[in-house]
Amino acid sequence: MDANLSLSNIQQKKCVQSLQKIFARFKLLAVDFSEFACLKAIVLFKQDVECLKDIHQVSMLQDHAQLMLAHHIKSQHFDYTFRFGRLLLLLPSLRQIPPDIIETVFFSKSIGSTPIVKLLGDLFKC
Repeated sequence: MDANLSLSNIQQKKCVQSLQKIFARFKLLAVDFSEFACLKAIVLFKQDVECLKDIHQVSMLQDHAQLMLAHHIKSQHFDYTFRFGRLLLLLPSLRQIPPDIIETVFFSKSIGSTPIVKLLGDLFKC
């Protein structure tokens, strides 16, 4: 059991280090509040959620978030074409971190052993 516990701790430490690297890339790009909000919407409005009732609407919301991000970047940054791509390329790196590790590291003290997916499902009656 100690071997499993230490393996879990090692895995958690590696994931935290990976997250720190990802956050450093966000910081290096100096992501502003509006960009962050758009990126968050792009990540959250995804079509592969099981209990989704209107896939088309969610797809449109994600497209709208991308358009908002593009317009914001174009109005605020002279290098907008490169910045838009760089910001979008940050998103896949977030999927490298297993959700259960994120749950354990960031939420276990506040929600205990309840899976966050169940908690969110109950919250939104999904």
